[in-house]
Amino acid sequence: MSATIITVLGPMPARDLGVTDAHSHLYIGPVDGGPIGAPILTDTEAVARELTIYRGLGGGAIVDCQPSAECGRDGRVLRDLSARTGVHVVAATGFHRRIYYPPDATLFTLPAEHAAARFMEEIRFGLVETRDTDQPVFPGLIKIAAEATLEESPRALFEAAAAVANATGYAIEMHTERGAGVEDFLAFFAGQSVSPRRLIFCHVDKRPDFGLHKELARAGVILEYDTFYRPKYRPQETVWPLVRAMAGAGLASQLALATDMAEPALWSEMGGGPGLSGIFTVIKAGLEALGLVDETIAALLGGNIAGRLTLEQMPDPA
Repeated sequence: MSATIITVLGPMPARDLGVTDAHSHLYIGPVDGGPIGAPILTDTEAVARELTIYRGLGGGAIVDCQPSAECGRDGRVLRDLSARTGVHVVAATGFHRRIYYPPDATLFTLPAEHAAARFMEEIRFGLVETRDTDQPVFPGLIKIAAEATLEESPRALFEAAAAVANATGYAIEMHTERGAGVEDFLAFFAGQSVSPRRLIFCHVDKRPDFGLHKELARAGVILEYDTFYRPKYRPQETVWPLVRAMAGAGLASQLALATDMAEPALWSEMGGGPGLSGIFTVIKAGLEALGLVDETIAALLGGNIAGRLTLEQMPDPA
């Protein structure tokens, strides 16, 4: 097998992924005992309508970053949405921030080797909530979540994710708290022998430090930017200048652009936001306004993330 990505409907050639939202959410179920105000995204009919529109505009895929059933993931829903709309969906195993789990969640009490076994079981046998179905859904990446510092983050789970990435070749996509502490997290993964070329750091455009971004990109990390729809982060003053500067520095190959639509308000069918079509009407249009060539735009809107998610061989199911 070569250049393959694992989607909820099975393996596919990486070259066929197409325009891809590198970090979003298609479904987030309610969590018993979860925090008040935690994102809930359960209007699957509205999401299906937007996926159909997205597909019609030329959209190819979505990377869904809800990483475990305990915090609202449902691989059965993701599989159904993909089958209904023709949009490829890449699901995740891993873990989110502790605040998004029930108070009695056991994941955060596990030693690294037991957590690694749990992640590996999902990679080998399918997402836990889909294993009793006719079509188990397999994850295509490891999604993890950092706190503001390495010291505050669940070290055993980070070690588990690193071990599984090293064993399988899977990429790790990491939530950051507005880019905080990314230098320390990069050093941590180096200490775990995880290549920067298996890493994707999310939400780092909320820390618009061009010098830092250059350093991370030159090390090999993919930087995920997703504040294009969020006025409170002043995208015209932050993320768009970052995209321009990174492209000008020859580092567009290290960026993956996304929407991170965990809140219904961002979806056009639910809250009147730009929605999935905004990848074309807002993000692609903005890239064209910067004067970027088609090849660079294609990389930013799919090619780069596809390369990072590519597996050279399937994990051993034995």
